[in-house]
Amino acid sequence: MENSKQGYRSYTPVSGNDSYLLRLINKNDMLVFGVAELSSLSGWGKDKIHNTLYSLEKKNLITRIRRNCYTITDMINENLFEIATESIKPSYISFWTALSYYGFTEQQPTLVQIVSTKQVEKLKFNAHRIQVTTYQPKRFYGYKKVGRFVIAEKEKALVDSLYQPDKCGGLEEFIKCLKHSWEYLNKKSFVEYLMRFGNKSLISRAGCLINILGLSNEEIIRRLEKHKAEGYIKLDPKGNRIIGYDHKWRVIVNMDTKKFMK
Repeated sequence: MENSKQGYRSYTPVSGNDSYLLRLINKNDMLVFGVAELSSLSGWGKDKIHNTLYSLEKKNLITRIRRNCYTITDMINENLFEIATESIKPSYISFWTALSYYGFTEQQPTLVQIVSTKQVEKLKFNAHRIQVTTYQPKRFYGYKKVGRFVIAEKEKALVDSLYQPDKCGGLEEFIKCLKHSWEYLNKKSFVEYLMRFGNKSLISRAGCLINILGLSNEEIIRRLEKHKAEGYIKLDPKGNRIIGYDHKWRVIVNMDTKKFMK
């Protein structure tokens, strides 16, 4: 079906304006573009740009990602991460998408998850979905650029996922990811990112899980313990069954953790 679509596009008649704008986009290596950028490069008025973009979109040569934000249709599949982070700035890929990218989970997320300081609704174009989680600027850190896309560092992807485990398949999936990733982490960065997040419940959960998995060392425990929650908190934020208590970390253990123990 995809080949037939591409064949259809290749024979779709294009106007001179269509061709000129496509050449301009390719020449300037524009993965994501809008009216203002194209108007500046072409010298055309905004009405002419709008009309030409409408023509290209109707012929499925370009795809509208969101208001005044487009990309070349045939570039989407191979550049999805780049398009996601370039279409919403600032942003970085995180949660299950990042954990999958690093090989910490065998699961393949069906959407691209990004963090931004902007409030943007979930995007859907073609068969792709982009889920946007909005953070306060103080929590927008711990990311790096890989090629043309921006992604959370391993340690920050785990911190983000522990903060909202529903965005990485639930707490059980997070525990598996933490266990698989531990030997590849910069432990100092992991601890610093946890504390910088400014959430004591998050630190208590992390300390409890590190202990359950037998991953702890004295330095990590000592640093985290100073910043643990003041009152008791749930290990799984969405779980209700009480199995026991971790008094050291002030955690209500409300899930079966025996299968994860060494």
